[in-house]
Amino acid sequence: MELSAIRSAYAKVNPALRITGVKEGYHVIDTLLLRVPMCDTAAVTLSDGSAPDTVEYSDGSAYADDRVLRALNILREREAVTGSFSVKIDRRIPSGKGLGSSSAAAAAAVAAVSDMTGRRFSEKTWALIGADARFQVSGMPAARAGGAGEILSEWLPSRQLYIAFACASGARSDTAKVFAAYDVLGGAGGSVDDFISDFMPFNALETAAAAINPLILTARRALTDAGYERVVMTGSGAGYIGFTFDKAVHAECLKKLAAASKNEVEIYDFQGSVYG
Repeated sequence: MELSAIRSAYAKVNPALRITGVKEGYHVIDTLLLRVPMCDTAAVTLSDGSAPDTVEYSDGSAYADDRVLRALNILREREAVTGSFSVKIDRRIPSGKGLGSSSAAAAAAVAAVSDMTGRRFSEKTWALIGADARFQVSGMPAARAGGAGEILSEWLPSRQLYIAFACASGARSDTAKVFAAYDVLGGAGGSVDDFISDFMPFNALETAAAAINPLILTARRALTDAGYERVVMTGSGAGYIGFTFDKAVHAECLKKLAAASKNEVEIYDFQGSVYG
């Protein structure tokens, strides 16, 4: 018997991110997530037998500790899923930028397995797959996430956000290293509830990420210099978002950002994406 399914997992940005503690070895977070129009797609085939699982990436990537293979093993251990998997990932989300690339491929693959088997996997399983994974395949345009990212509640911003993303060229972040640095250095405080009302962004991980790689601050300066008044690192970095509530202001800021970047920063326009 052979089953097949295809699923996509979308990139995300975090306009507010707070660390509330550590539980069972995982950092407990309180964060807001916005879906942005960029996705990885997984085509998964499940066959009878015990042949080794395979994963092929469209960009030729190969990993010693592959997140997709790890996710499939979690399904075997926790959800008693059996068989041999063949996975092909169409990768479009740049990695190491704070857009959720590290969990998107795994999330898409797990969602495909859920579809083909008719199984609904537990919140704990999704937490082990990746902090952003459940949101990335939820179909929700925005959400508030707790626990290790797997506990989702409905949230939509009360105002339209026009979002630009920038990342210093060549800059990448390693999520595990950023969290380890946070445990030593701490980070900025902030309240997600306050952001919901005043839209002043914050990210508890920014201090740690910038300490590891100060180059990432190039993107913060580029967004600020372009005129964005609300700027924050997304996820564990290395990218930043700047946003405004005015479409015309966003267009002007984006134009300045592109003109001044001189190839020092990578730029993406996510205007209006929260409702996309």
